[in-house]
Amino acid sequence: MYTQVLQQQFAKRGEESLSSFLAKMDAQLNKLTLLIRDLLNVTKIEHGQLAFQEEAFDLNELVRETVEQIQMTTPKHTISIEGSIPRPVWGDVDRIGQVLTNLLSNAVKYSPQADSIIVRLTSEQDRAVVSIQDFGIGIDREHQGNIFNRFYRVSDPEDKTYPGLGIGLYISHEIIKRHGGDLTVVSEKGKGSLFRFTLPYTRSTPLTL
Repeated sequence: MYTQVLQQQFAKRGEESLSSFLAKMDAQLNKLTLLIRDLLNVTKIEHGQLAFQEEAFDLNELVRETVEQIQMTTPKHTISIEGSIPRPVWGDVDRIGQVLTNLLSNAVKYSPQADSIIVRLTSEQDRAVVSIQDFGIGIDREHQGNIFNRFYRVSDPEDKTYPGLGIGLYISHEIIKRHGGDLTVVSEKGKGSLFRFTLPYTRSTPLTL
């Protein structure tokens, strides 16, 4: 908060250089905050203490809000939404928002040469389906079975190294699994990735920790 206040004050004075430095500092602080949150979530998952607040909510609205937030961070990419979910889903809206943010952020990060990301909303039987497709670097088949494992990172000497600890997809997978859904990936090296998760419309059993 103090960093943001200082940034605004320097910007009003016309000291753009200092304002720019503070903006970069604020961005790094946000990254550090998210990293700490993810590490705490990993610990909670390991000890069965990941809390959920159950309710029926509009997944369409949550997707729109999350897309708008991510879109503001990437002027290069256009994130479009296709389709809709016909009825409310059951779960923790904040945790599902966390999953959406992680998948969309990854789609942006791992498609530096592309300019399009597509979010598709569909329905099958008793479940809502959300698919996020990018047209980026893709994932080799040999890695696809491991990317949801804790601390697993794809290592390829031919590719650029991307920052991260390999816990975002693990946390997302655990959140969806505890909602009674599935998180999967279909990808081809050099042609992008399609991440897909499902959520039940009604609660059959309480969300598991």
